[in-house]
Amino acid sequence: MSVEAPVKKFAIKDYKSDLHNDWCPGCLSPDTLIAMADGLWKPIRDVVTGDQVIAHDGKPHRVTETMSHWHPDSMHRVSVKCFGTITLTPDHPMYVVRRQRRKRVNTEWNATWIRADEVKPGDYVAYPRSLASEDIASLPLSYERKAKDTRSKPLPGAIGLDADAMRLAGLYIAEGHSHGREIVFTFGFHERDLVDETVALVGKTLELGATVRERPEKGSTEVHVSSSYLAEIFASWFGTSAETKRVPAALMSLSPTRQRALISGLWAGDGWNNARKAHFKTISPVLAQQMKTLLVRQGMVPTVTAQRAKDIHLEAYAVEVVSTRDFNLLATIVDAPQREVRPGKPPMVITDDYVFLPVRKNEVISYEGYVHNFEVEGVHSYVSSVGALHNCGDFGILTGIQMALASMGLDPDKVAVFSGIGCSGKTPHYIKAYGFHTLHGRVLPVATGARLVNRDVTVIALGGDGDGYGIGAGYFVNSGRRNVDMAYLVHNNNVYGLTKGQASPTLRKGKRTKSMPEEAIQDGINPIAMAVAAGYTFIARGYALEPKHLAGIIQRAIEHKGAALVDVLQTCPTYNDLYTKEWYEGADLPEKKSRLYKLEATGFDPVVHDVTDEQEIVAKKAAAVVKSYEKEPIPIGIYYQAELPTYEDALNGRIPALAEKPLVDIDTFHRDVNVLLEAMR
Repeated sequence: MSVEAPVKKFAIKDYKSDLHNDWCPGCLSPDTLIAMADGLWKPIRDVVTGDQVIAHDGKPHRVTETMSHWHPDSMHRVSVKCFGTITLTPDHPMYVVRRQRRKRVNTEWNATWIRADEVKPGDYVAYPRSLASEDIASLPLSYERKAKDTRSKPLPGAIGLDADAMRLAGLYIAEGHSHGREIVFTFGFHERDLVDETVALVGKTLELGATVRERPEKGSTEVHVSSSYLAEIFASWFGTSAETKRVPAALMSLSPTRQRALISGLWAGDGWNNARKAHFKTISPVLAQQMKTLLVRQGMVPTVTAQRAKDIHLEAYAVEVVSTRDFNLLATIVDAPQREVRPGKPPMVITDDYVFLPVRKNEVISYEGYVHNFEVEGVHSYVSSVGALHNCGDFGILTGIQMALASMGLDPDKVAVFSGIGCSGKTPHYIKAYGFHTLHGRVLPVATGARLVNRDVTVIALGGDGDGYGIGAGYFVNSGRRNVDMAYLVHNNNVYGLTKGQASPTLRKGKRTKSMPEEAIQDGINPIAMAVAAGYTFIARGYALEPKHLAGIIQRAIEHKGAALVDVLQTCPTYNDLYTKEWYEGADLPEKKSRLYKLEATGFDPVVHDVTDEQEIVAKKAAAVVKSYEKEPIPIGIYYQAELPTYEDALNGRIPALAEKPLVDIDTFHRDVNVLLEAMR
């Protein structure tokens, strides 16, 4: 775009709108727990940009955008066996395996993204096991000794994370608390073996002595360890109260084998086994979810149940191991008798990567309140307490735009963003700049008008593949041949996502998405080839789930003087089950390999270096068209670029006054029209 960047520097946050979002691509109730990368769990309302969350691939990823809105409408409450319920909007995608046969366990486990209102009882929700681990040998016992402290015994520099330390950590989380200048373990009067073990473990791992105090009036025995420094450290690691107890991130990241001693300590303190089941109880919601995670990593599928507060008892959470397979696995950890294996219902399905849990009910409920969602870098998914959830890739494109604007340092007051109708339509609402939400397929003529009346404004037009290549196809062609100096970004996901997933003009012949009754019988258009034929002087393709690469392309498109098209490939997890993130990654290939490659990495040169050489122009256009027909892998990057005279250049030649200042600054209301009237006599 032929505008000069201001001297002032801007950051991405300067292009984020202050508007409170009134729409987001699927949302959850505020108290929905989200798995964080540090092993903790947060209500979704507390998740902020920059947080690291666990995604459906079981790996940590960064939150790039958060959103919420008031939702006075129906919601779906999905009940999942073992892991509880989740409340979400009808359009929110869940990672689900369809049930093959009623009342029969599946033989295939191919998960896909399915809208909440299309999930059926009997379907399986996928919950990632997150088996990645770090080999941490010890944790530093960092503290600053007080100047006048001459009595406290110094702590060791670090605590080695061996089985003894893990066992002690489990016992403390279950039965310990910090109190001023000491930590205290409280056991039942009958648990003398645990008292003796704790005293020994404190001496061995912390190099401190412990005092045992009987409390007959309470029926308990306490183990006291005097150290204000240790009390502060343990409070920061393990929480300050029973309601906030937690396993610290370092211990949650260890290998499942090393976590066995931690589980045994937790179970010794707050667990019990009988002939029917093994039971662990806590009033900390975070610890309940962490215990679930620890057991899942061991290959078990526990049942997590919330128990309502009653009388003097606070709300509590029971984590139970019921199936014989899982009970016997746990027994090897907690040193308990195993159960005889008898015929019966098969246990929950667990693989190396996922637990698959049957859906019990999917109810529609009335709801009035705020709902929340957020965008995750790269994978666009995250894990709730019941399973993996997704949202769409529109916000990946939004992030790319904001990154490009920040890189260019454009004043938000000198940027105008226009959109058509569709999932991309709300983008101007989220960018702190001038915005215009136009009619279906008409974004380009409106954006053209804005550019022509004010050349000092950077104009960006946005639309979907249906909006731009379908109903807006005529405007698309004419905008290209005019070569107006603006950028057009198309969200290309092969479907009409806003109207339930009908085939868009880019869906290939013979393809059928899950919302289509039959395969497409007409071929999809080639946007790159169409742009070449129409006369666009900058033509590129990006991928929504690679926002950094996309941001570079968008910046080049904005900086280009002339009509620029960026066709952005994006997933639609709600309706397009063909071209998914996994498909683009090539996860279904015999040997996993991306179905995308970057043109610049191959040495491809899209630039016309001599625009007076018609043969070079034809050759570069032909090369772009050839590249556009490559199907696997698909090229992303810049296909074609030529610096040719723009429509504004021609207009300035015809109307010299426009060359001096833009139409918006010209007084068009006080003009002498007598000359025109005389000419028409």
